Amino acid sequence: MSVFSEQLKKARLSSGYSVKEAVELFHRNSITISEKTLYGWERGIRTPDADVFLTICKIYHVDSISDFLGQESDVSPQYLNEMNAKYLSLDEHGRKVVDMLLEEEFKRAHPIVPLHTVFTGPEEEIQYVDFLVSDQPAAAGYGAYLGEDSFTVRSVPETLIKSGASFGVPVSGNSMEPNYYDGDILLINKAQIPSVGEIGLFLLDGKGFVKQRGRKELISLNSQYDPIPMNDETRCFGKVIGVIRREELDKLQ
Repeated sequence: MSVFSEQLKKARLSSGYSVKEAVELFHRNSITISEKTLYGWERGIRTPDADVFLTICKIYHVDSISDFLGQESDVSPQYLNEMNAKYLSLDEHGRKVVDMLLEEEFKRAHPIVPLHTVFTGPEEEIQYVDFLVSDQPAAAGYGAYLGEDSFTVRSVPETLIKSGASFGVPVSGNSMEPNYYDGDILLINKAQIPSVGEIGLFLLDGKGFVKQRGRKELISLNSQYDPIPMNDETRCFGKVIGVIRREELDKLQ
């Protein structure tokens, strides 16, 4: 998390707004964002544009941009508020002209430091690794087609991959709630076969399932679903050893 993102979250909390309330205020000020976008700003995953930042200052009642960024300045809060008001009164063309001029003048005054480093500050670099994820989901429901040898290499933060994971498979459906939810990615160790009571990835009648292994059936954790009898054609692709939650992936997009 960067200095800017920490300050952004503190400003929201100091103003007494929840994430939902803040997003509604942005919408009222013609800034269309989602709660996921605001979370991304506050985690340092992404940074708002300069014009959006001025709106943030208005919504969060930030009197001094310099104080917000932790910098000393002889520019008065009154002057900044007046400039902010003038900027917000411009139409789209006017804002683009101001943004362009501000960017060029910043580069002239600070030829080495990119603009984004002023806002984001130093932060820990995320290490990504290549990870195989199936193109077809495994059903946490009534079954979904699970094709063979159909995988895509995805770049995933190393911290999300558990040691021993051979590949990932998206979850489809709700039969394994509350353990696994639709959109989660299961981490599969293909060298391990789940014992009775453990959860694995199975192929039955040409359809893929993520289920708890029973003695003669595949069991859902959601009581709304009946057990599925296994037969001699049932195959196991491996044991579920972890999960990447859908929310974790959404934060990275």
